[in-house]
Amino acid sequence: MTRPLGDLALPSAAQCVPVTVLALKVLADLRSWAAEHPQVLGATPIEALAISTAAISPWRGANELRPAARMYVWAYALDDHVEQNVRSLDELDDLFGRCEAVVRGGARDDSHPLLASLSGWQSDLERAPHYPKLAGLWGDRFAEALRGERYDWTAGLARDRGEGPSDPQEYLTYAASSNAWITHFPRWATSDRDDLLESLPLLDSALEAIEVAVRLSNDLATFERERAEPGQNNILMYDTSPAWVQDELDRYARTAREQLDPPATAGFAPAVELLRLLDWSVTFYSGADFRGWGSDRDPTGESGAPVTTRS
Repeated sequence: MTRPLGDLALPSAAQCVPVTVLALKVLADLRSWAAEHPQVLGATPIEALAISTAAISPWRGANELRPAARMYVWAYALDDHVEQNVRSLDELDDLFGRCEAVVRGGARDDSHPLLASLSGWQSDLERAPHYPKLAGLWGDRFAEALRGERYDWTAGLARDRGEGPSDPQEYLTYAASSNAWITHFPRWATSDRDDLLESLPLLDSALEAIEVAVRLSNDLATFERERAEPGQNNILMYDTSPAWVQDELDRYARTAREQLDPPATAGFAPAVELLRLLDWSVTFYSGADFRGWGSDRDPTGESGAPVTTRS
């Protein structure tokens, strides 16, 4: 039962237990995986990502959520590496080309910890029930996310030189850099529902709209930090206002809800999961971002370590 506290209707303590236990199980796995690749995964916000994974899909088991949770961590690690360590476009394109080769071809690449961790993850994902029929879509959307990351990197570099882009519609065409699609996809590959594939066009369209909403909600949450950091690319750097961004966010969120409400009302779990992804992400970013909550904190000081990441 819910317990009112002022204007809040809070779930009972007992109702919180299943999600809490699930989050702890997911966290235990992420800690083990991060220990295997500490150079790139060790400073990611695994605690916040474990909680996020569990809150979006509370009816799933921890083993079933492992691929999604690990992709959350890997995507954050990729963001960090690109923003903190990549020094040239050639270096970036080489890394991204190798990532795509792992995803599309399945060949293992141990030339960098990011590639080694992705290789193991990809090998595990290929055993998922629906993966064979979704492999082409996965490869295409993964490449789209990397193009978004590339755009952000080149735009941030140009902005540091006073030459950054100014068209917000151009920015939105690269919203896949939010990584919402690639981090949610493992839930489809591991689903046990045979009717998921029949509804894939609707789910894919809704997730693309959610991807933009997540990108914009993240931008609103992180702008004050990012405006003082080099190499950043945020919608509020495109001659826009917070009100305009919020209106666009609401429009994309409304589009996704209109698509998903009918199947969700009918009890179609993949649609419910997408609505929970949207609600969780937008609500979370309205009060915080994922940084500085645990493993990525600076153990020598009061605040989070000085990172330059968009997520």
